[in-house]
Amino acid sequence: MSDIVEKFDQVKSILLRRRTIHRSYAAVFGSEEGSTVLDHILEAGFVSKTTFVSGDPEQTLLNEGSRRLALSILKLARTNHKEMILQIERHLRDQGMEM
Repeated sequence: MSDIVEKFDQVKSILLRRRTIHRSYAAVFGSEEGSTVLDHILEAGFVSKTTFVSGDPEQTLLNEGSRRLALSILKLARTNHKEMILQIERHLRDQGMEM
């Protein structure tokens, strides 16, 4: 029974940490300045453009890593997925690409 209580406490701790992280990201990126930074992360992180570099698989891998990090930040920063989609669409429009 002690193992079950210990596992429950571990899961509870992990969930509380995740909730704290999500709230912190939402607070940071929920401001006007945070939104500006998030837009830059979208641009620099290859969210709206290809990561592929012809003839350079290493650069492609680096770009894909940047994209993965940008998407992870975006996921944590936005609890409202509809708003996240709208922000990506705005970013694509600003880059001259329509969806």
